[in-house]
Amino acid sequence: MLKKLAIGIFMATVAVGASANTFTNVPGGATTGLPFASFGNAPNPSGDSPRVGEVFSLTSDVMLSSFSFYAIGNKTLSLQLNLAQWNPDTNAKNQAVNSVGPVLLTTTAAVETFNSTGGFTTLAFDNLGLSLNADTKYIAYLTSSDPAVTGIQLSRTQTAADASGFGIGNAFYSTIPGNGWQLPFNGNGFLSLQYTAITAPIPEPETYAMLLAGLGLMGFVGRRRKAKQA
Repeated sequence: MLKKLAIGIFMATVAVGASANTFTNVPGGATTGLPFASFGNAPNPSGDSPRVGEVFSLTSDVMLSSFSFYAIGNKTLSLQLNLAQWNPDTNAKNQAVNSVGPVLLTTTAAVETFNSTGGFTTLAFDNLGLSLNADTKYIAYLTSSDPAVTGIQLSRTQTAADASGFGIGNAFYSTIPGNGWQLPFNGNGFLSLQYTAITAPIPEPETYAMLLAGLGLMGFVGRRRKAKQA
């Protein structure tokens, strides 16, 4: 009985800690020679956007655990990552006016790591723990409340399709009244920010129940053994 219980707990633990999936369009590291997106709080007509991010979608329900962007150069910044649903009421794209839903997550500052060989800074936001749904478009975008953050070049790619099968395109918030969010495409295909995202499957509720019940029973058995030995 105890052996079977131990096996059940082990299987539940494996299910809870199921292997992560990594989605990235920069498997070899960010490429600073490609086109970039300009992010920052400078007033128009600087070309900066105060909100720049990546629209993406999922084929299954997952837990988003990490999201990284790449800034060109050695940067020390006060940036936050925000997650929201993209186009909750419409599916507009291609320079049309877009909207986003309520913010689902806002993080503290990124962990910044400079790659001297590649000439870029990784902006990593870890331990997110956000549940996301399949067949839903989301946007992960950067913001900053620091007025000194201007002219930040975020590494971007231009491809016929997103190599990871995850990203849909780079989006930015226009500072021109009435234009809203922009999701630009051109004749060559996608304009995506370079990113790395890590997800994990969401365990079924019964998996957690099995794990908790098993751990409780194991604790009960252990206490009984100690009581008999006393």
